[in-house]
Amino acid sequence: MYAKDPGVTFQPMPASRSKLPIAIVLLLIILTPAFRLAAQEMTQENPSSNRIRIGLSIGGTAFLGLVSEYQRGDWSVEITLGTITFREISVALAGKHYLSKGDFRPVVGAGFWSLTAWTPDESGSVFTFRAPIGIDWQVHSQHALGIEVGLNRALAVDRLDPEDDTPPSPRLVPIPGAYYRHGWNP
Repeated sequence: MYAKDPGVTFQPMPASRSKLPIAIVLLLIILTPAFRLAAQEMTQENPSSNRIRIGLSIGGTAFLGLVSEYQRGDWSVEITLGTITFREISVALAGKHYLSKGDFRPVVGAGFWSLTAWTPDESGSVFTFRAPIGIDWQVHSQHALGIEVGLNRALAVDRLDPEDDTPPSPRLVPIPGAYYRHGWNP
């Protein structure tokens, strides 16, 4: 055991700003096989079940966002581009699985969310793992409404204040959202 010296204080090492790109690369390496497996299962489905949906989202990864989704059978890949206060850019990518057939379909997924903000003097970003859980309602053959709650956990943070080296919180943060999507078969 080491004796605690009352005159010595422990100072944690400052977080390196280079950790964000490294975290992104590592997560892409880890998730590439998962997306490849999902793509293989999607190609085994009936090709006539392909669908493209484009729409708007409110809440979730952005106060206001544009969503594009490619569905094949019960699987889909979506990308959302949005903003919260119009001084940042939010980009979210998720793979999703619809759990049933019919007009009301539960959906679960996994993906990433990146938020980059800037001020006249500084910029910062956060890279987050997210797991969306929701319900998709097929109102009409081409129109759908949905609600979801994204369970988010920050993986890497580059704060606006360069002196702030606080690590990301390990908590899961639920953020609700809603969307409208218009779809068609290509």
